[in-house]
Amino acid sequence: MPYTVFGLPTHILIIHVTVVGIPLACLGVLAIAIRPAWRRRFGWWVAALAVIMVPVTYATQLAGTQLYNHNSYLQTVAAQHKALGGTLVWFVAAVAVLALALALAERRGYADHHAAMVVIAALAIGASAICLVRVVQVGDSGARAAWGGIVKTSNK
Repeated sequence: MPYTVFGLPTHILIIHVTVVGIPLACLGVLAIAIRPAWRRRFGWWVAALAVIMVPVTYATQLAGTQLYNHNSYLQTVAAQHKALGGTLVWFVAAVAVLALALALAERRGYADHHAAMVVIAALAIGASAICLVRVVQVGDSGARAAWGGIVKTSNK
């Protein structure tokens, strides 16, 4: 993966796909877990988005590691962000697996086996909620690393 694209660090460019895509996938999984009618209609689309977000998150992590290693001044302020960001792909993978499980269970007719769907839906809701929290934690630590040292001065 190139360190820069058009003169900008790759991490800065692809982070926007991650920041939008992961919450969208998590909210989609929450929606299809709660509403069976939406699961039948949108389940495979939500599962596809969740699965796509796994390699996108991994690529963002790799680009972030390159940015971290390439700039020694970042290594003190961005250490927490790097540590949190390194775990995010596992949370996204869990959401993707459970989104696939929801869509597949619906297709295979497990909606008739109410207990099985309740268990899968509960796991999907929990994983999505935890993943949303982790995205906020990673994003907040990244914003603090990027903008924490900037002091606003008045123009008086």
